[in-house]
Amino acid sequence: MTIERYTNKFGKECYKGVKEDTPFKDLEFHKITHTCAEHDEPDVEFVLHTNLGSLTVLNRMTGFGCRDTETGYRDPEGTFWLASGGYDVRVDPLGTIEEAIGWVKEHANICVGCRRE
Repeated sequence: MTIERYTNKFGKECYKGVKEDTPFKDLEFHKITHTCAEHDEPDVEFVLHTNLGSLTVLNRMTGFGCRDTETGYRDPEGTFWLASGGYDVRVDPLGTIEEAIGWVKEHANICVGCRRE
């Protein structure tokens, strides 16, 4: 199966046919801007949805008055990992999507395999 980019029923860009050895550079994040009346600068999120799960990179204003970049990964079953404190999976030279997912899990310091109930 080849990699196919499509828009799901919720209007989100997604990829299907992604395998663990798919080159990370072949997959493109799309940008979402969140506006908040409390902050001068908007929160900026980059999202990559695949059949292997979703990667997110969020640059946001924290409750402490400083900006932070955090990377999250949610697997297809809904388990979530979050690495905060300046972590951006897009800037490390990772070879495959499997390496990118592993990178998030390795650096996770807020949510480590959390599940919504």
